[in-house]
Amino acid sequence: MPLFRCFIRGDNFPGKLIGRKQPAGFYTTRFVDAASAEEAEMLVVELLRNDPDLDVAPKHRTQDAKVYFESIDEVPADTERKPNKGFTFFLMGT
Repeated sequence: MPLFRCFIRGDNFPGKLIGRKQPAGFYTTRFVDAASAEEAEMLVVELLRNDPDLDVAPKHRTQDAKVYFESIDEVPADTERKPNKGFTFFLMGT
């Protein structure tokens, strides 16, 4: 099965994720085995939904949080997949 590298930007996530009141964004990269780029996108969205680093109490969640796939590239199967976790956060509007 092909390996895909997905570079993702998140916008308007709760600032609570980084200890701030202002909305936050993030960048991250995830690697997934998938039959197609479309399947890779769906798998990564599910990974992000279940990532404990993005989990906040329902009262802090925002309705306008979105993720954008900056790129989805098929890469050689022996590509290093580590760390395949983590985020680079930034404050929105700065």
